[in-house]
Amino acid sequence: LYQLWYDAVETAIKNAPGTLFVCAAGNSDSDASFLQDVPAGLRLPNLLAVGAVNQAGDETSFTSYGPTVAVDADGYEVESYVPGGAKLKLSGTSMASPNVTNLAAKLFALDPSLTPQKIIELIKQGATPSEDGRRHLIDPKRSIELLKNGKSISAAAK
Repeated sequence: LYQLWYDAVETAIKNAPGTLFVCAAGNSDSDASFLQDVPAGLRLPNLLAVGAVNQAGDETSFTSYGPTVAVDADGYEVESYVPGGAKLKLSGTSMASPNVTNLAAKLFALDPSLTPQKIIELIKQGATPSEDGRRHLIDPKRSIELLKNGKSISAAAK
């Protein structure tokens, strides 16, 4: 059954090349690509897997990692609304990935001609690497500045 799931998700993402898919890396404290987590373990040009860090930018104890995890965002004790309107502090890569989705939406709003690959590149170029190079913390301001200053791939192609 796993292979059916893997193939179905991979095919769906491949068949939508104009759509950006942002996914949570997983919370297994392991290499997402080695475990072939779906979809975080896939290597596709329109897929961006997101790991979790805390507010200080340190890797959380639970985040999945590895070569398919492109960037990291705050995913630790993120204040969230739950059904009924109550607020809870939740942790996980599923709390980090909306931050990256938000950044992607802002970039697209500023330049609707951006492709998923160009948005991914701006997010990755704008990210700040950790000292050990294992994490790449998103920096929305920097990614937006790269776009506005013509440092994006699309600007280079014009």
